[in-house]
Amino acid sequence: MSNLRKTYLYLKGNKYSDIISFLKVYEEFHVKKLSDTYLEISYEKDIDPETFVKARDFSMVELYQDFTGFISPCNFKCDIEEILNILPDLNPGIYTISEFIREVVLLNKTRIVQKLRDYYINRFNSETIDTILGFIDSDMNASKTAKKLYMHRNTLNYRLDNFINKTEIDVRKFKGALAIYLLFKR
Repeated sequence: MSNLRKTYLYLKGNKYSDIISFLKVYEEFHVKKLSDTYLEISYEKDIDPETFVKARDFSMVELYQDFTGFISPCNFKCDIEEILNILPDLNPGIYTISEFIREVVLLNKTRIVQKLRDYYINRFNSETIDTILGFIDSDMNASKTAKKLYMHRNTLNYRLDNFINKTEIDVRKFKGALAIYLLFKR
């Protein structure tokens, strides 16, 4: 399987066998038990996060089992153990990377916040991060940002598109911009 996407679940309760049986209904899911409280679900095709929200709703109503999920971006090379350790502290729900960043910053989880900062700085250069932050500081207005940063607008758009494609954090939308702003400015 190439280009697998992974989702991690933290199960609140002890009915992991019921959840595993339920998730196997989805033929595209490959479910792996990491421990009695953690599952890893890998799949090839892009599945809408809403699928996991519906699965969680079903699980709560029919199985009386709640869980917290983290949908990992493709090619995400951050220490997953650190992320798994944070899941019990989050409110139950399904978190994309933008939502996860926002929550760990607001929960003041400084160690994981620093690791995420380092991850994105190492994945991109500081110039790209500064461009993204300049875009956010300029009210997400490309013309204003390009002028302020003395950059051609096409160069700005290329950097934004490249960042969005590689991180799955859409900084052109409020939630993505908020996540990056909190991660680097707070």
